[in-house]
Amino acid sequence: MDAATAFLAALAVTTAGGAVAARTLRLSARRAAGDFQRDGEAHRRAHARRTATYVDFATAADRIGDAVALWPATPAAARPGVLDEARGRLQELHARHGAVILDSSPAVRDAAAAVVADCERLVDGLDLDADPGPDLLALAERGRLTMPFLRAGRAYQEAESARYFRGAVRRAPRLSVR
Repeated sequence: MDAATAFLAALAVTTAGGAVAARTLRLSARRAAGDFQRDGEAHRRAHARRTATYVDFATAADRIGDAVALWPATPAAARPGVLDEARGRLQELHARHGAVILDSSPAVRDAAAAVVADCERLVDGLDLDADPGPDLLALAERGRLTMPFLRAGRAYQEAESARYFRGAVRRAPRLSVR
């Protein structure tokens, strides 16, 4: 075989291989687009699960804040029970914190860690014979304790929705911070 014929044979094989590769890429792109539609539903389920996790975490923290805020009005006989309940809520908060850590951004994890640290400080500041100090009462104020966490969670949820849903973000469910 002479050089020109060998060159033409190699060119024909390369062109055929390129055509097969291009067709394969087009078909895989179509299949990936179909998979993306299925992943959109999976993302909606993950979004709902993540929202429930954030709400449960914030609710547990708010209940600790409520116990501390109501501590001055709590009768002395009822304080041991309220303290035990607050410690139980703190354990629940630690468990829910683990769930938040598993499926969140670094900003959400940092905000959740701050909430856990504040709740530990609140529960440790409860004394059966004394009212909490003004700094603890101010921290226990509703919304002040969990609002940074909820804002970080909402920002993360919206960023994830924008990534998956592109233009349909307005229709995606949102985490309320009220």
